[in-house]
Amino acid sequence: MIRAIQWVEISLIFIMTKVVFLAQLAYSDFKSLPTRLQNIGRNRYLWFTRFNTISFGCLADSILILYAIKNGADDLLVGIIVSFLYFTMPLMIIGKELIAKIGAARTYGYSWLMRNLSAAIMVLTPFATVNFSRVAGLALLTLSTFSFFAFRSVGFTANTPLLGEVTAANNRGNFISKVWLNFNLFCLLTLTALMFVLKSSESITVFQGIIIVGVSAGLLSSLILFKIPETPNPRLSGQVPLKKSFSLLWNNNRSRKLIYGWSAASACIMLIIPFSMVAIKNGYGISDHNALMFAIIQLIGGIVVSLMNVLILDRVGPRPMLIIYSFGLIINCLLWLVSPTEYVFWYPAVIFLINGICTAGIHTTLSHYFLTITSNSERVGSNMFLSIISGVVAGAAGAFIGGGLLKISRNFIVADMSVYRGYFGLIFIFSIPLFLVIKQIERIGDWKIRDVLGIFISFRDIRALFTLHRLE
Repeated sequence: MIRAIQWVEISLIFIMTKVVFLAQLAYSDFKSLPTRLQNIGRNRYLWFTRFNTISFGCLADSILILYAIKNGADDLLVGIIVSFLYFTMPLMIIGKELIAKIGAARTYGYSWLMRNLSAAIMVLTPFATVNFSRVAGLALLTLSTFSFFAFRSVGFTANTPLLGEVTAANNRGNFISKVWLNFNLFCLLTLTALMFVLKSSESITVFQGIIIVGVSAGLLSSLILFKIPETPNPRLSGQVPLKKSFSLLWNNNRSRKLIYGWSAASACIMLIIPFSMVAIKNGYGISDHNALMFAIIQLIGGIVVSLMNVLILDRVGPRPMLIIYSFGLIINCLLWLVSPTEYVFWYPAVIFLINGICTAGIHTTLSHYFLTITSNSERVGSNMFLSIISGVVAGAAGAFIGGGLLKISRNFIVADMSVYRGYFGLIFIFSIPLFLVIKQIERIGDWKIRDVLGIFISFRDIRALFTLHRLE
């Protein structure tokens, strides 16, 4: 009996010693996950991206715009609804507090569950319209969309820190480019399927079915998030006080310029990308499934640029590519300004292809730049403030400048396409100072822009990049 008690005591001491050791290990300042866990984390993150993209294709972006128009939303309301993506960014403060308590992966997972459950409410919009009024239906759509994007903002606080957890300096640009490649590829497949579905029927019931599919895929993606490994670094970073996080970001000259540049780039995207879909739909009066064709072309542009970024981004650096992609959006404003009065397929197709290249490129390069200049301990707070500031700027740009300009323009211009040509002419003027702000982002040992452009006109350089990529 005594011997048994002694064995129990020894076992308890051994267990407690091991627990203390593991606790100390768990809460030490890891620089990164072990390589094996990083590989597992990257693989799971890609699967999350694939299912989440199917959900995104069914719930947001083009389908959301078309569904809102189908339910009677005007240009101003469409601009406001799309702007919720950015207006809800201040809710990332809640995300930061959750990360400090439960970690990045669980914060992301729980928020994404609620995000997709909120999206399910959109299905009820036509019922509210029929049983009450069109205003009631649009109010329900607006409320559910706001909730959808609100939970998205809370969860997205964990996205960049989680990306930092599963990558290292030598593979970060490559992996972020692969994420965007998977996003664009699966979104392409999703929208292609939806185009054929809408070609057979464009009824409200079909849109409701699409939303249900999106919710189901989104819930599955949420479950994958819980399985992504992480160190305690995101949780420790989330515990940094808000004032200190902002001070670390604002007092650093390089980070402060990134705030300005990120906000300017987000505003450009918000003023051009969603209103391109509105212009093609309302300006030329094309059908829903034909409008989705241009969304697919935009995704093809994203796939092309993601493949290219996999090859070159880690070599040339994010800044020169960011400047090139941002300039491309300004070119698109000019293309809309001189667009033909009558619908000609190839012309807007070129515009949407450039839209896809520039949007995916800007998001990839900004994320890469941020992760490069920010330490593990600062990522949660810095990412949160960057997203909030740039989000509020972009949301205001979309809702008040974009939607407001179109609302005012319709009081002076009768022809539909003329309204949108005038809109993009004004946005072209507005985008020039924004582009100059983006150019002020500091260099971080990357290539000069002329040297990067030289790669694209040299077949020998492109072939060399493919060879190096295969060797790696």
